[in-house]
Amino acid sequence: MKLSSRDQQIFTAIMSLYCDGKGCAIASSKIVKQKGMSMCSATVRNAMARLEKLGYLYSPHTSAGRIPTKKGYQYWFDEFFSLKNIAPFWQPTQEALIELSHFISQKYQVCIFAGLGQKISQNVFRVEVLDFDKTHWLVLLIDRQGQSQNIKITKPLEANEDIRNQFNAWLNMVFGQQTLAEGLKRMQAMANTAPMFCHGSLTQWTRALAEKLGDENCIVVGDSYLFNHIKLSEQPLIGAPLLNYVEDKLALKKGISVIYGNDLPYEGFENLILLSLPYFSEQYYQSRFTILCESSAKIEAIINEFATFDM
Repeated sequence: MKLSSRDQQIFTAIMSLYCDGKGCAIASSKIVKQKGMSMCSATVRNAMARLEKLGYLYSPHTSAGRIPTKKGYQYWFDEFFSLKNIAPFWQPTQEALIELSHFISQKYQVCIFAGLGQKISQNVFRVEVLDFDKTHWLVLLIDRQGQSQNIKITKPLEANEDIRNQFNAWLNMVFGQQTLAEGLKRMQAMANTAPMFCHGSLTQWTRALAEKLGDENCIVVGDSYLFNHIKLSEQPLIGAPLLNYVEDKLALKKGISVIYGNDLPYEGFENLILLSLPYFSEQYYQSRFTILCESSAKIEAIINEFATFDM
């Protein structure tokens, strides 16, 4: 529902005052003192009553001021921020990502977690399959700089030197001059051309490669700020488990996405808000940069930090 210009002005003032890092309920007397508010307390109180009836605000205690509801936050984000257009193809270096995580966490006293990027955009120059031990081969996926991704796979029962060499040649045909992501797709599409004695293990090997190459390191910064505001007997796992949940929920959604605390898979997060932005490398999706903060945090300022990210 579209608010009148007066109600919208008052609602915006409430959101700005509440999201100041302190989270105090906002009284009408505080709003009329704001610059540009040429209206009396009675007018503001009537507007606040209308906003409460619409479900955008509520009063935590009798005679207390108002604070925004989840519906109020949804209206605020939808009406006042173009979240989906903010940094839709952000491509930071890993060093910049880590530096930014510490900067924003310390500046706004929020928790940040971010994946450090997948390896699947790396280009493969050649593949080597080495005899590792009695039951395993070691597959080396090597780029032009000589850096490699190493994956240990179980040998087929019939394994011998000739079969290993055949499999080595086949993997070079599949992965040579391709990105790791494209190589995995080709490995599945070209399965019927693999050496005969490798067919039975190919699905298992493909899965092992995908899991290994898709593994993400996750950094967590400022979780102490978070735990100061939630009362739980055990501290929840904020890193990779929550990152995986966020990525599953948001997929490749561009721009800033919002998840509310009561939609997260943890108890005690009801008063939190999660802001998440995907980042890329050479147009390949890497992971997400995610901020978890109190609903009263300086959200508008944090969003403005996102808006200044270089593309």
